Amino acid sequence: MNPEAYSNAQRQSIAGILLIFISSLYKLFRTFWAVGAYLLVSGPSRNTLIYIGLGLLFIGILTFIYSYLYYRKFVFYIDYKREEFVLEKGIFSTENTAIPFDKIQQVYFKRSILQRIIKVYSLIIDTAGSNLKEVEIKAISGEDANKLSKILLKAKAKNTEENSIEESLETEDNNEVFWTHKVGFLTLLKIGISTNYLRGLSLVFAFVMTIYNRVNTYFKDRVEDVEVYFDQFSGVLQSIGFLALLFVLLLLLSISITIIEVFIKYYGLTIQQNKDKMEVEMGLKTNTKVSLQPRRLQLMRIKTNPVQKRFNLYEAQISLSSSENELQKNKIKIPGLGKEIVKKIKYFLYPESSKSSFSTTFRPDKLLLFRKISLAVLPVLIFLALWYFTDFIRLKLWAVLAVASLYMLAALSLQILAFRARKLIITEEFLQKKTGFWNKTEETLELFKIQSISVKQPIWYKRKNLVNVVFHTAGGDLNFYAVNRDILQYVNYVLYKAEVSSKNWM
Repeated sequence: MNPEAYSNAQRQSIAGILLIFISSLYKLFRTFWAVGAYLLVSGPSRNTLIYIGLGLLFIGILTFIYSYLYYRKFVFYIDYKREEFVLEKGIFSTENTAIPFDKIQQVYFKRSILQRIIKVYSLIIDTAGSNLKEVEIKAISGEDANKLSKILLKAKAKNTEENSIEESLETEDNNEVFWTHKVGFLTLLKIGISTNYLRGLSLVFAFVMTIYNRVNTYFKDRVEDVEVYFDQFSGVLQSIGFLALLFVLLLLLSISITIIEVFIKYYGLTIQQNKDKMEVEMGLKTNTKVSLQPRRLQLMRIKTNPVQKRFNLYEAQISLSSSENELQKNKIKIPGLGKEIVKKIKYFLYPESSKSSFSTTFRPDKLLLFRKISLAVLPVLIFLALWYFTDFIRLKLWAVLAVASLYMLAALSLQILAFRARKLIITEEFLQKKTGFWNKTEETLELFKIQSISVKQPIWYKRKNLVNVVFHTAGGDLNFYAVNRDILQYVNYVLYKAEVSSKNWM
């Protein structure tokens, strides 16, 4: 590590003036657009338009002066003696932020469309898990962003793990890329289609119910005249044809919206791994580049469903160490992964996963299944009550029974299959939870990263000797309900492994 790098006060890229200027104008526009729209609609006179134009010009000049002064007053540097990253900003009042190296959790990049046009990056220093907020430098060149990121992460590693300078230099020189994975256009299209089935099913249900109501409206009274009967039947067919066309259009619109969302979030998704880190870059509207290191990983989830599995698509959700209020922000979703790529990611993040000498599996008691089925029956009871006591649902008895029976059959089948898929696996170094019949989820957690364990026994569990167990980490919780008390000896083992481990948990 160069002891002189960034030790003097540094400013952002000169293009930062333009970025600050446009961002400030956008904020003003969002605040006063309604006033401007009202003035234009009210039909102002020529003199009024001239005054408005001069006023806008004056505001633009003031905004540019503000942008320049803000750029000049925004400086950052590294204080190697105090082992801190320091940022100073503010025109009328100066805000000074000092981040100790050991408080730095992550350094990553973001780029909006405007930042890509003017060729600058946002460098974000995440201090989640402490009382400090994240720090963002919004206009820094790509070269400086990469250099500063490496220096801060190495300073963090040296401070927390007591690595020698020689080891840091050796790591710095070793930037060999082991493998790269890019998610292409076709894969993003498959993701958009395969994650849209719930919307499609809801539209199908609404479509069927609407058709039934149409038919019931036309034929609720007996029709004796044959000609009238055929006229009404023709009207029904036309109505059904219109609804079918509307259904297809809504389904296509729903799929299109999902595909657009997927492209905006994950366009250009690239994963690259070298010796000590894995870099993930993605996003069209806001391009984000994150550097992942195994030590900061808290919890990893692998998700898929039968449709995605057919396409060889898996989604990895990586939870990083964070404060309780920022758990969602520190979850990174990486979709469009093949089975082989998932294995590579697992091997990098969990290199010791294949060394476990024992494995014990726990399954929930059937009491949990009974509770799930009871909750699933509740909507049917509400549906029957609304049909019987109110005029809100106007269906024949046979239709009510048919809908209730189909729902109960589907709900019972799904709950039973989901119950059978639920299990908790404890090995020598890892905790793994598997859930889901349709949306299959596999959660993996290293034992030494567990911060605490909660064991609760509701009064209705005592007779069957059951408990609820929640494993708490800095990246979220992993819970398992209605399990036999035999798990408590393994809970003690997990606490022992977390206590005696000398590894850094973040």
